Amino acid sequence: MDVHPLPSAANPHPEMEALRWESAAEGYRPDYGRSLTGVFPTLFRQLGREAEGFTHLERHLPPASPRRAKRGFVLCLDGFGFNQLALADRFRSLYPHFGTWITSVFPTITSCALSSLYQGLSPARHGILGHYVWKDSPGGVVDMLKMQVDGARWPLAAAGFDVQTWKREPGILESPSSVGLPGYQLLHFSIANSGLSTYSYGKASLVGFSETLEGFTKAAKILRDLQQGWVGLYLPTIDTLSHALTGDAPQVGIAVRQIEEAVRWMVSTLPRDVADDTVFYVVADHGQNTLRTTHRWSTEQKDWLLGHARGLGFSGRAMHYYAKPGGEAEMAGWLRAAIGDRGQVCTFDEAKELVGPARDEAWVRRGLGDVVVVLRAGQNWDKEGLLKRRKEYPSELISQHGAMTWDEMFVPLLCAPLSAMLGE
Repeated sequence: MDVHPLPSAANPHPEMEALRWESAAEGYRPDYGRSLTGVFPTLFRQLGREAEGFTHLERHLPPASPRRAKRGFVLCLDGFGFNQLALADRFRSLYPHFGTWITSVFPTITSCALSSLYQGLSPARHGILGHYVWKDSPGGVVDMLKMQVDGARWPLAAAGFDVQTWKREPGILESPSSVGLPGYQLLHFSIANSGLSTYSYGKASLVGFSETLEGFTKAAKILRDLQQGWVGLYLPTIDTLSHALTGDAPQVGIAVRQIEEAVRWMVSTLPRDVADDTVFYVVADHGQNTLRTTHRWSTEQKDWLLGHARGLGFSGRAMHYYAKPGGEAEMAGWLRAAIGDRGQVCTFDEAKELVGPARDEAWVRRGLGDVVVVLRAGQNWDKEGLLKRRKEYPSELISQHGAMTWDEMFVPLLCAPLSAMLGE
């Protein structure tokens, strides 16, 4: 295995250091010129389609990465940061030749980041500004993974509400660039055609699967049949494991290498010309941060918050506070005293740059929050008593994301011929 050193929090790339967030010493800002938002616009160009109005990553790709292809295969591994890449075999050996780094978005949370990846838009442009965030319509805090109002029994779609009305502008998969270009997104059947998938994947055809190898088998069949187009495959395995076992646990490494072996097997079943003419992306939505302490509001503090807020939202290690009219300054001051040195408390004006340029700041504020708290490394905050239908995670959280540490913000990006997975 190539032992080329990977960037890390202890040994970051100089251009990464330029993204340190001035409001918090350990925080790193997203770079929307070099982020998840550029992956699909770059892929479209490689497939011969122009994507005007979107950010592209060609100048950040290594010289060996393909510039033209007939097909694209995008493997999105939830939670696959550089600590997880360090546990890989084939992916790590490809990184010196076909790899680079990009940033996630803010918040570094799945619902927000996946929408940015597949729509080619920053959160301020695609409309999902976190996990549990306020939406004026229907007028409450919504779980953006399930598209379900906090406290409701059923998703919004079951009530006849069209979540597409939240979009501020069309994403790349709904743009003129996508017309006539077949696209297929594979994901577990439990999330296909429901929740976030109805929002993020545009006009792509959604294909469900039950087991990982079934997903790769279906991907191979589609790639064989495609003359031109793209296939995406989303896997949550690494994120799920690293929440409960930390991101660099040996079990996470086993899972990564199993995925690599599945990709290698898939490529071996394809005609060589198909593998050679398919550009292969490996990308993640965010990394992970290992937790040290979980804090809890006292009953008195909960009462104060519930009495002064129209809504309370959370994106993992970031928190969104929506003040009642006229109470923004008081809430910011109260939170600064309560949070102390465990996180950075930001007014909307201090936090708005993190979600990208906004065409309608008032609308963005209604979703992002009047006050946003970004927790420092190792810190977590319990939501008990503040969400109506909070579902307990099935195991103790040991790692979490949503905030702005190096590990959460920076993710690897591989862009190689699919045939490179064979290692010949």
